[in-house]
Amino acid sequence: MSELEIGALIVLLTAILPCLICGYLIVFHGRRSLISGWDDSKFSNPESASKLIGISLIIMALLLGLTMLLWSAQIINEIMLIYGIIPISLVPILSLVYVKIKFSVK
Repeated sequence: MSELEIGALIVLLTAILPCLICGYLIVFHGRRSLISGWDDSKFSNPESASKLIGISLIIMALLLGLTMLLWSAQIINEIMLIYGIIPISLVPILSLVYVKIKFSVK
């Protein structure tokens, strides 16, 4: 195994799979307790708010997987990898801000 494959495997096991599994459980099984600090009373529609957060985790996992696939195939280099990972990691954060603005109890 090359260093690129080992790096991609580490990211798969430590980032992609946990985000994908947590996003799936939040969206399709309603496991809102997986979201740190979640309180249903703080949101006007907690089901929709949690689904948006779960979907953002799934999107982040898929984009991160695509980026790691391109990196391990040596289509992109390390600099492009960093430029890809930074905006990808902001997807759930932006989703949380949107959920806080749209679904907060007034």
